[in-house]
Formats: sequence, C-alpha cells, structure tokens
Amino acid sequence: MSASSPFVVSIEIPVAWGEQDAFGHLNNVVYFRYFESVRMHFLDRIGVLRSHDEQGIGVILASTTCDFKRPVKWPARLSIRCGCTSVGNTSFTIAYEAIDEQGEVVAKGTSVQVMYDYRAETKVRVPDAVRAAIASVQDGSFAA
Repeated sequence: MSASSPFVVSIEIPVAWGEQDAFGHLNNVVYFRYFESVRMHFLDRIGVLRSHDEQGIGVILASTTCDFKRPVKWPARLSIRCGCTSVGNTSFTIAYEAIDEQGEVVAKGTSVQVMYDYRAETKVRVPDAVRAAIASVQDGSFAA
C-alpha cells in the first residue's frame, strides 16, 4: 500500500435499474449503502463484528460524507473500496472510493466510526486488538 492509497478492501457491485433516480442516474443515497457494504467487510476483517457479538463492543457511525464526481447510469458495475486513514483514541476514519468500469473515480467519501460499548451505552477506547488488526490490514501503516 502506498501512502497515497489507503484502500485495502474492495467489492464489486452491479448497479440495479431501480437504484436510478428520476434524472436517470444512480441516486445519491445508494452510494452510502455501497460504502456501508464495503465498510462491513472492513469491520469484519479487523474483528469489530466478532467483538460486538462476543463482548458488546462495536462501532457506532458518527459521521459520513460523499463527494459525487461523475454521474453513473445503468447498466454499470462499480468497484467500491475502503481503508482506514486515521485512528484516534475512541474512533477511526475510513476513506472510500467508487470506481467505474473505465477506472474513473465517480465518488469519494469518508466515515468516522466511534468504538461503542453497547451494554454500557458509552464510547470506549479503540481496543488494542482492533488497533493491531487495523495496522495489519493497512500493511503496518498504523502503530498498534
């Protein structure tokens, strides 16, 4: 992984006809769904889904953004990819890209996930195991 490309998880998604809006292009809400799909694969790889199941420690979405670069029309297939760009005390940030079949970036986004103890209903420090998993998945870019 290069310093300029944090993207380590990627999924392919065919655009469905019904995801278009009245203007004939992929509806803006759909990008957030696509980002969520690749985010769940990332969270699985870093052990957050298992941690949530076993200890009640998971994440809660604090914010998400999307910058739309080019319209997408059906039929299309997009590559949606993500990776972690920073780890704080109680949160970490993920960056996203949606790329069309011609290799053009059609959307970029971010999200901030806060580590959350669902039993105590409070945010918690990013666990050392999650920090280490992020560092491993990101090719050692972040110290555990």
